[in-house]
Amino acid sequence: MLLAAFTVPTTIAVVALFLHSYGREQAGIERASQDVARALMLAIDHELGSAQAALQALATSPSLDNHDLRAFHAQAIEVLQSRPGNVLVASSPDLRQVINTGRPFGAPLPHHGDPGEIRSVFETGRPAVSDLYVGPTVNRLLSSVDVPVVRAGEVRYVLSMQYYGERLGAILERQQAPPGATVTIYDGNARTVWSSRGGRAEVGRRASEALAAGFALGSEGTVDEAGGVTVFSHSSLSAWTVAIARQRSALNANLWQSLEWIVIGGCALLALGAGLVALIGTRIEAALRGLVHPAIALGHGEQVVLPPLPLDEALDVGHALVQAAALLHERTVQRDEAERAERMLREAKRAVERNEAFLRGIFEESPDGILLVGHDGRVTRANVQAERMFGYAAGALEGLALDALLVESGESPTSVYERMRAAPARSGMAGTTHLRGLRPDGQAFAADAMANPLPERALLIVTVRDVSAGWEQEKALRQAFKDKSTLLKELYHRVKNNLQLIVSLFNLQARTMEEGRERQALLEAADRVRAMALVHERLYQSRSLGTIRLDDYMRELCDQLANAASARERGIALALDAAPVEVGLDVAVPLGLLLNEIVSNSLKHAFPDGRAGAIRISLAPLAGAAQRGDDTLQLVVCDDGIGLPPEAERTSRPTLGLKLAAALSEQLLASLTFENRDGACVSLTFRARGHGGHDAGPVPDSSSRPSLAGADDSIPG
Repeated sequence: MLLAAFTVPTTIAVVALFLHSYGREQAGIERASQDVARALMLAIDHELGSAQAALQALATSPSLDNHDLRAFHAQAIEVLQSRPGNVLVASSPDLRQVINTGRPFGAPLPHHGDPGEIRSVFETGRPAVSDLYVGPTVNRLLSSVDVPVVRAGEVRYVLSMQYYGERLGAILERQQAPPGATVTIYDGNARTVWSSRGGRAEVGRRASEALAAGFALGSEGTVDEAGGVTVFSHSSLSAWTVAIARQRSALNANLWQSLEWIVIGGCALLALGAGLVALIGTRIEAALRGLVHPAIALGHGEQVVLPPLPLDEALDVGHALVQAAALLHERTVQRDEAERAERMLREAKRAVERNEAFLRGIFEESPDGILLVGHDGRVTRANVQAERMFGYAAGALEGLALDALLVESGESPTSVYERMRAAPARSGMAGTTHLRGLRPDGQAFAADAMANPLPERALLIVTVRDVSAGWEQEKALRQAFKDKSTLLKELYHRVKNNLQLIVSLFNLQARTMEEGRERQALLEAADRVRAMALVHERLYQSRSLGTIRLDDYMRELCDQLANAASARERGIALALDAAPVEVGLDVAVPLGLLLNEIVSNSLKHAFPDGRAGAIRISLAPLAGAAQRGDDTLQLVVCDDGIGLPPEAERTSRPTLGLKLAAALSEQLLASLTFENRDGACVSLTFRARGHGGHDAGPVPDSSSRPSLAGADDSIPG
């Protein structure tokens, strides 16, 4: 009886284990095949996506802007060197091929072999992956990745990367397909693009009706057909499908190979169990009979005496009877502790409820709108402020897409939800993207949003604030700044024109005068005014309207002085080496007047009697200024002329040039020195920030300054 009681359940358990294992192994094989189909489809998608990216890069070629098809043909061949087996075709709006890398450039080309698909790309302006069609130049079935070439909102060409079936089949053959399985690529019309079973002979053959119907039911699935099972996976990039077909006999062989050890083990377990039951059955029976009297004694409250028992398990039962009273007491203690733990749990639950109510209050009473967005980009919950801000009734925001509530301002808005998902944690979008909140009545308002992802719940917390007033203020400030810049530029321009008018008046007056000191003084005054006019011209041409670049200003000023003095005809060369330093009006005007006086004096007096020579002008930071962290500059003007006259320090008279030099150097807080170095040399040390820094050095008395090459009413040269 004990043997029968053991054998029947064991047999049932072995059969149930077998059936369960059979079903699990079958499902596992189908899942593995499905995973392989998905991986193979991803490999095809990766190849098609790579081809699409390559075509989009080629679509930006300047050769297409210039309609230089010969240059683009060479560029396309160079790109295809890394993609052996592909052919690139470019089609015009009349659907005629204008480039085919499979043919020499200039060879006659037919219309595109897939006019419907190409026409669709021209109309929609979107990339596409075609189904099978007959290539007119090769007269065989192929497919292509088609990308539009858009210029000024118009599709000018369509670029097609053509694929033969064996090119895609080579990609799948490098993957690990199940042994004995047939791998097939189908296009959107359920026609064979490539099959591992028959090569080119299979291309174009339609799938069976059952398989084609299965394709229409979902993105992945399994189709049972006569003699086999087919699993398939759709492409996420195109309408293509990869299917793996396996013969039912091969599947059954794999299943039995996996289950044969389960059958052998079950039978062995059944036989061993029967033997063990027969062996220990008598011992179990004796042990049970020995426990009858102790159990009766325990029931009557008598002392329990255990007889010798043949099994350890029976002894354990006997000891359990002895310890029953102690266990009852222990259970009572455990019951009390359980009740105490239950009370603590109820208190903790009430605390959690209070905290939840507190957080709910914060959520609802926040002055900003708060949206909880799920992984599908739709609102799962919103607070009252968000409903008021967007103009929706209570609960009406739930289920709406975030991109239907927040959009970017601009001509080419992108998905706000995708940008927030890709942004770092807790990142505000103000200052980088102007958002607009949309209300159900069509009104929009300026909004700022901050995203904070919760990865553990796959949620996105989006905090929204209405910033319409701030944007209006910002717009007004920008307009005010623009108006101020316009007025300042107009002011500089008018000052420059007025100074040019004064120069013209000086020149007109000088033409009415005979040669002499008065005419020369008038011309020199015109040069000084021209130097100031040049500063204002540079100011309204500069980007900042507050500073000018000294190197450009000095170059143009020296060119004007050289042209006025006919320096090139006299054989006098001016060499300028100036650092690109920007200074303000308070430095540029006095520095320009000083440079005008120094260079004019050198051109006038340093090279008498037709003597040729050179004037070298340099502007650079003072030695050691970079280490000290200041902006001290040094202007040096040297010529190789006749030099300073003897005893210049004691004989120089306080001319207008010297007085002007003293006033200008004092205005710049500069140090001005004169010396002979194989000619006359003038050095000026000043600060680039003008009055904003400390004095660059002592300013010498103008009465002690020598003439650079002779006495004159301009500054010594």
